[in-house]
Amino acid sequence: MLSYINKKGKEVKLLATHHSYNRFMNRYNTLFPEKKIEPKQVVDCFNKFFSHAQRVKNINKQEKSRVKRYGQDTMFFRTNGFTFIVENAKIVTVEISDKNKRFMNRIA
Repeated sequence: MLSYINKKGKEVKLLATHHSYNRFMNRYNTLFPEKKIEPKQVVDCFNKFFSHAQRVKNINKQEKSRVKRYGQDTMFFRTNGFTFIVENAKIVTVEISDKNKRFMNRIA
């Protein structure tokens, strides 16, 4: 089960959408073509990456506009070149966040 600890120290359980799993697999395979993951491995790999992700507290201009567009419940978690976007206790998508590789989000 995916979860994070909120500001009050309570565990918040998260759901991951099918879209987020698909985006993770596509973008992982684009970013690491030599270590492609198979559809059977996606959930385990996704959970492993998210468990190491840290919540982003200092968000940039683009992320501020996203929060403004989608509401105050939007949070960002980053790890190993990926950003997990959480809205209303659901991981809705995963993006490549390495500065020089963001263009790959359009490819995958």
